Amino acid sequence: MLTAIMKSTGNDQATALPAGPDRLMEKLSAARESSLTRWSGGVLFAGAALAAGMLGYARLVEPMRIELEQITIKLPHLVGRLPAGGVRILQLTDSHFHGGPRTQRERRKIERIAGLTSGLQYDLLVHTGDFIHFDDGLENVLRLLDAVPAPRLGAFGVFGNHDYTHYAMREALPRMWRTFRAEERRRSAVRGPVMRLAVAGTRWLRYVRYVRNTPLDGRRTGSNNTGALAAALSEWGMTVLHNRALHLHQPKEGLDLYLAGIDDMLEGRPHLGDSLCTIPDGAPIVLLSHNPDIIASPQLPCVDVVLSGHTHGGQIVVPLWGPAHTQVEHLPRKHVAGYFRQGRTHVYISRGLGEGIPLRFRACPQITLIHLTCLV
Repeated sequence: MLTAIMKSTGNDQATALPAGPDRLMEKLSAARESSLTRWSGGVLFAGAALAAGMLGYARLVEPMRIELEQITIKLPHLVGRLPAGGVRILQLTDSHFHGGPRTQRERRKIERIAGLTSGLQYDLLVHTGDFIHFDDGLENVLRLLDAVPAPRLGAFGVFGNHDYTHYAMREALPRMWRTFRAEERRRSAVRGPVMRLAVAGTRWLRYVRYVRNTPLDGRRTGSNNTGALAAALSEWGMTVLHNRALHLHQPKEGLDLYLAGIDDMLEGRPHLGDSLCTIPDGAPIVLLSHNPDIIASPQLPCVDVVLSGHTHGGQIVVPLWGPAHTQVEHLPRKHVAGYFRQGRTHVYISRGLGEGIPLRFRACPQITLIHLTCLV
């Protein structure tokens, strides 16, 4: 039998030491606590390292991994209106050039695009907006256009919202909360006490849903010089198609196609009717629209193909959540990028080249070569 041991102190007072089993239990408990502490510390360290690695990848790696996507769109009524080999369109969009401290980063992107398009033969060069983020990015816009091979038929573009304006996006969520709460108060005015109590418990969930599906409301902090941008593009040789169309007509080659453009839907003065009013009924139309929300227009069935950008493919695509944000109101989240049909209209949305904030995750930047052919 184990017994307590009496230890004599300097004051001749007896002190009982813990019995053997109790002391053993204390040692085991301390060992478990130490092991748990080490395990928790290891998990925290691994989590922090993973987060740092993902952030580094999203900032330094993926934004530079520009891809060249190639798609073919077959149109059923273009027999006799397209050359035998079809029409090839190189689409650039959302370059978002800042200039200044980001100049060298942006020029590495331009070098990547030059390599991807070296020796490429195609007919039309289009840029569907957000050429710049700030005016200082204009020099890199012209470098980008110089970096790709010259198109056979011409270069065309439309402006995006950032070509006009820059925003304080850090203020977006508080501004959206105020808008959301104002709408909630209006709805509460017609609800009974029981209903108001019931919906109060889901307020934050509804706010998250509201943020997920509503364009971010950043405060406008300044304007870009769109006149200087338009002049520079014109001098380079690009035609800006705001609310107008051009007839691409080469009878000897069998080309009879209309290329139309619309001004930005958020910051410009968009008039799709002006873009289409000079086009004969039944003529094939390719429309450039920075914002894909143009798909909600009642005039969309007149258009054969829409080429857009604006969404950045969500820019950050989160597991289970999906695209962090789409910046559109009428576009289904599953169509945040790529090709789909809207009725009879073929729609293609590019993830674009650049970013407002220099992060991308699971939404690599891209340029696209679109091959229009006849469906026979």
